[in-house]
Amino acid sequence: MLLYLKFRYRLFSYTLLSYIRSTPYTYCLRFLLFISLLLTAIPVLGQDGCFRAIQNGQEVKVICVGVPVFFEDCSSDQNTQYTTFYDPGPKAFDPKNFNESELVSRGADGRFQYTYTAPGKYIITQIINRGGGQSTTIEPMEFEVVATPAPAFSVQACASRSVQVTIPDTGYDLYDIDYGDNTTVRGVAAGEQPRYTYSGTASSYTIRVSGRYTCSSCESSSTSTVTLLPIPPAPVIAQLEVVREAADGELLFTFENLQPGYRYVLEQRTTATGNFVAIYTGTPLTQNRLANFRVGNVDTRQPIQFRIRPADNCGNEFPIFSAPVSSLVLGVQTGNELANLRWAAIAGGVQGYTVFRDGNRIGELGSTTTTYTDLNLSCGQNYCYQVHSILHNGQSRSISAAHCIQATSTATPPAGYLYSTYDENNQVQLTLTLPQGQTVRQVRYLRSIDGVPFADLPTDGQTTYTDALQPLNPVCYRASYTNPCDRSSTLSNTTCPIYLVAISQENSLAISLGWTGYVGFPDGVGGYTLELLDANNMVVSSLPVSGNTYLERNPSDEMQELRYRIRVTSGNGGATSYSNTVVIQQPLQVHIPNAFTPNGDGLNDVLEVKGRFISSFSVKVYNSAGQVVFSADDRNTYWDGTYQGKPQPAGAYAYEVNIVSQSGETKRRTGTVTLLR
Repeated sequence: MLLYLKFRYRLFSYTLLSYIRSTPYTYCLRFLLFISLLLTAIPVLGQDGCFRAIQNGQEVKVICVGVPVFFEDCSSDQNTQYTTFYDPGPKAFDPKNFNESELVSRGADGRFQYTYTAPGKYIITQIINRGGGQSTTIEPMEFEVVATPAPAFSVQACASRSVQVTIPDTGYDLYDIDYGDNTTVRGVAAGEQPRYTYSGTASSYTIRVSGRYTCSSCESSSTSTVTLLPIPPAPVIAQLEVVREAADGELLFTFENLQPGYRYVLEQRTTATGNFVAIYTGTPLTQNRLANFRVGNVDTRQPIQFRIRPADNCGNEFPIFSAPVSSLVLGVQTGNELANLRWAAIAGGVQGYTVFRDGNRIGELGSTTTTYTDLNLSCGQNYCYQVHSILHNGQSRSISAAHCIQATSTATPPAGYLYSTYDENNQVQLTLTLPQGQTVRQVRYLRSIDGVPFADLPTDGQTTYTDALQPLNPVCYRASYTNPCDRSSTLSNTTCPIYLVAISQENSLAISLGWTGYVGFPDGVGGYTLELLDANNMVVSSLPVSGNTYLERNPSDEMQELRYRIRVTSGNGGATSYSNTVVIQQPLQVHIPNAFTPNGDGLNDVLEVKGRFISSFSVKVYNSAGQVVFSADDRNTYWDGTYQGKPQPAGAYAYEVNIVSQSGETKRRTGTVTLLR
């Protein structure tokens, strides 16, 4: 609607003329403009204003941002003598308060041109000064200035070579859709979802959506390329596993042979003759395989049949179904050292069943077999079972939930093997090895010392035992165990560790060693070895020995403390046991001569302290006056019969020797030595 307003004012007041003449702007322009606004004494009829907005060559009521718009005069009494201006807004023109630099004047081409930079509501005003004392007309008109952003839209590929365009954008009045195959649909409203089917053979198309306003030349467009969906192949349920068997159980699926771009619907049938019902619809896929897909809150205590089918994202469903796959429900019951497995038969397409125990395959069965008995189980042992079914020529697999049991038995468990040895602390270490497949709840150990009847040791539930035997004596052991079924085994073998004794010979350095033979190796004894150890129980030397005794005629003169033990190996050399360790303390030996002759003949020329196992010592020699004439704390230092470089007279001299042995023993020796000349 056009709004027409006329304003008339009294002519040439003294104040106004003074204002015009004093203004720094161009006198003529301001004079004409003020004349046009203030003129009039005489009303003129039939002189209303009129103009049109022209953009992109057409008259518009809505103007585009960033595109030049031209204002054209359409008044009935146009005259080249008239002076015309346009106020671009946005507010209504105020003849008492305006800035003439913001007015649009005629350009060099004779046209009125203006470019808007921001959207909004604008009041554009035409101002015509007719001159010669006629009227000035002010003609306002409201326009909307709009932006032209690229329209937002999405394209969904649908089945059967069709697409669905969704235009959520509401910035434009209408939209045109160019489907990229020379087909354009015009005048689509925002929010619509038109569907289009391609008749060509291309696999992808570029779609252009153009947004436009009514009563305007404004327009903008955007594009999107869509790849059409092929016909989907029949999907496959590659694996169905019962993760948890319960009223609110859980299933784990793997789907294969899927077509990217489609969503898939999982359906279930709880009875053999019932209809399939959709229980899950996914989102469009980007891959052809979907693994580890979990479905919870399902009653998995009974077999359930499943299938999947494709659907597009446009609401279309297809009668392309996977072969159905049923969940597998397993039951396990225990017997005497056995487990009975039973499962429900699966209808359709089963090639066979595989039975697993603790993850290991133990049975391959035909398609009609639904039971299996696992024999020779060990009492108290836990066993977990699963059954796999192979379906549809190996394309599908159904897996039961794992069922775990503890085996029971009424049989007497077989005897274990008992091994014995001494450790470095001279304690007996016992180890009971159970027969394969056996487990223990309690172990009973029995001991016989030096041939007395066997008696129970404190009961222990472990298969190892430490006996701090004191004092050491020949000893033997036996053991039995009780399994979790409260059945006791027969007694184990008797095992007797080696008992070693050592005796020093009187008036001799020799050491006599004797030992008992080892008892307990299943393959007998292979041989004995005598070992000499240092203080850290490291082997210093070793010697094969036979029989039960050995005489050490030449003990080490470097070690005062001798540590011996016997090592025995089994017949095949695969096992070793040790005796207790015996310690022989060799006596400290000190030799001091009673006379010496420092005459230089090389025989007995010096006084020297000799001995074995001396760690440290000190010696002092006194003359008859009690004066110290020699002292030393080094075994390699000796007295040559001089004092301060002068030979001492022949005679008796007293000495004092203090010694510390390798074992820490201290000794003090005193006496006299005769110096002969």
